[in-house]
Amino acid sequence: MPQALLDFTNDVLDPIGIWIGLILAVPVFWTWIDLSLLRGRRHRRWLEQVRREPGRRPAILIVDLKPEADIRAQVENFRMTDPQLREIPEARIGRVFRDRALSVADLPALLDEVRDRGAEFMRQGVDTIHLFYAGPLAPMAMIGAQFANGFKVLVYQHRPGSGGGYENWGPLRPS
Repeated sequence: MPQALLDFTNDVLDPIGIWIGLILAVPVFWTWIDLSLLRGRRHRRWLEQVRREPGRRPAILIVDLKPEADIRAQVENFRMTDPQLREIPEARIGRVFRDRALSVADLPALLDEVRDRGAEFMRQGVDTIHLFYAGPLAPMAMIGAQFANGFKVLVYQHRPGSGGGYENWGPLRPS
């Protein structure tokens, strides 16, 4: 009986194991090439572009916490009048929106969503965020704390009576 088991292992299981190992080695090797060579080259090229053009990868974040008003259209109209903001592609425009009144219980989910937008911007190499905010003051302070160490954040204030105009009030954190 032990000799039969040893023969079965040597004659059947060993070749099967070798073939499975060879088959599995192909995707592992391909993944290693992709990660170490191809993606590394793309990442280095992207990093070099960000280094050459500091302050040249802006984004817009619209935080709309007023259930009775949607500021997206207003911000878009203002964006088209500002030459610097007009050049920002749609892929680098983020929006956080609530269609009902904000409560204290909603804050963790809101801050998670803002953090997700920040991570999305970071993956895109954004270095400056133009922040348009409508809503209560306390969440604004918490959102500012989220971005305090990551990006240069420029805060825009709506000018009442200006027909949808905004004014840049400067950086969230002065240098």
